[in-house]
Amino acid sequence: MADRAAVGDPRTVVLLGAGQSVHVRRWATALAARGHRVVVTSWLPADPLPDVDIRSPGTAGGVGGPAGRVWRMLRTARWLRREIRRIAPEVVHVHSVGRAGLLSLAVPRTTARVVTPWGSELRFASRSRWRARVARSALRRAALVVPTSRSVAGEVVDRYGVPASRAVTVSWGVDDEFLRMRDGVDRAAVRAGLGVPADARVVLSMRGAGQVYRTDDILRAFAAAAPDQPDLHLVVLAGHEPADAAAASARAECLGRVRAAVAALPGRITLVDRTLPPADVFRLMRASDVAVSTPSWDQRSSAVLEAALAGCRLLLADLPPYREMIADGLVAELLEDPLADRLASRLAAAGPLPLAEQQRNRSFIEDSELWSRQVEVMRGLYRLIAETPSGLPAAVPAPSCLPVRPADRPGMW
Repeated sequence: MADRAAVGDPRTVVLLGAGQSVHVRRWATALAARGHRVVVTSWLPADPLPDVDIRSPGTAGGVGGPAGRVWRMLRTARWLRREIRRIAPEVVHVHSVGRAGLLSLAVPRTTARVVTPWGSELRFASRSRWRARVARSALRRAALVVPTSRSVAGEVVDRYGVPASRAVTVSWGVDDEFLRMRDGVDRAAVRAGLGVPADARVVLSMRGAGQVYRTDDILRAFAAAAPDQPDLHLVVLAGHEPADAAAASARAECLGRVRAAVAALPGRITLVDRTLPPADVFRLMRASDVAVSTPSWDQRSSAVLEAALAGCRLLLADLPPYREMIADGLVAELLEDPLADRLASRLAAAGPLPLAEQQRNRSFIEDSELWSRQVEVMRGLYRLIAETPSGLPAAVPAPSCLPVRPADRPGMW
């Protein structure tokens, strides 16, 4: 049973982010279950959640094109500022430094805030002066910056000038329920439900379809390996549909290429073209032999950790956050560029992960990556800044729960 909000805990927490985001909704649900009043402020309407107040400014007509986008953003910023004053939260948690980061600049400066930057947005910011300016402003106004990987913590300190004393890493971990359901998943039934052969070596592209996840490289690698590996079967998750029109269009184009690959290799590729609930994704991981995560950039990915608990062999892009997880005890393989060639070679030989290594990954999750533990760490950080009159603690003590660590430079651990 989760601890209820106690004396000293921030009573009201506002989450500023996309209301339909799986991550935002996961945090909102967890905090509400622990007795906090949770308000999600989103620039777009979102489906309701039990015991969570989801607010948005609603849709409005107006000028189209770039001028219209600017007008809508200014309108949303004014709405958000009024809402924060009405709600009077002890803490505002900003999820991302993209659109949410820009809107966070409208939050009154006296309101304590936590910012969780997403790795992909920092990547975009490194290529855009405007995005970098927004990210820097959002990050430097935060009482705490809480990425999920040490490499990103180092980046916000070195590139964006966030004091190292105000940056900590908190993994988002794996839902405790997945540990409880793990051994009860019927692998054969999951495969049969998708039309996947019972005796296939199943490779799961688990991160959704899109350029950032390098889906095209995965398709090329599979096409190269498949002719000589008749038992190999690829499952591609479409993932959720982005609210942003440009991102949704790019995803649709990517899914078109996936469907073309399905037609070119009949019976060898399965596209799951609907958004699966998290528990169903985990069941699919349990029914897979190999899980692939090869984004252009990432942090300490919960999807990767879930696939590790599920017992998959992990084939990962060679990224700093993934190297960190391996250094911390995760059993996985890293793929250097050129990605398609390296992945094709590994797919030709990759089989199920040996049981001893599956157990190592399970123990790694149980010891340091359970979601319930990570939520309590975040609540402790909320409490810390809520108790500081300025909202800006002079230093952040390292929480006792691994893998939360102060933001030293990468390689120092």
